[in-house]
Amino acid sequence: MRSFAEIQAFEESFELFSLPRIRVIGKEVRNGGALGNTAPALWDEVFSSGAHEVLKGLPQVLKDADYGWTCEFDAKTDTFVYMVCVITPENTPVPGGFTYRDYPETVCAKGLYGESVMQTVERAKELGYVPNWKLCGWNAELYLSAEEKKPPKECKEPWHWLVPVKKKEE
Repeated sequence: MRSFAEIQAFEESFELFSLPRIRVIGKEVRNGGALGNTAPALWDEVFSSGAHEVLKGLPQVLKDADYGWTCEFDAKTDTFVYMVCVITPENTPVPGGFTYRDYPETVCAKGLYGESVMQTVERAKELGYVPNWKLCGWNAELYLSAEEKKPPKECKEPWHWLVPVKKKEE
């Protein structure tokens, strides 16, 4: 199994990667439910405020990547935290004005460009893996800079889904 840091743009195969202990650093909003989709406004703010340059200056586990990180789902309000962020090594200092989450080591499924999160989950199941949301309660949209500049294809979801997974217990 390759390291998460070895992910390359334009790879067209589904794969599982070893993701080390990480710190996710970025800007966040509550999203979904009665709030609606607040993510586009957050992306706009991150790029227009200079926050993106700060994030790009941090050490990163995978170079030239941005993430739309989803975590902390609240079933009562049907909302979740959405972060525009980067994945950094554990214990990376957090710049002022940014938020962070720390996560343990896990196996991570990287979906195909343009496929839904459920397609990524199904592909993992075909390999004997299931979501590891109890240990790692997140999913993420992976945006690779090279693919952002030259998208491999037109699609509804122009990114790769990342899903933490574990071996299915028999």
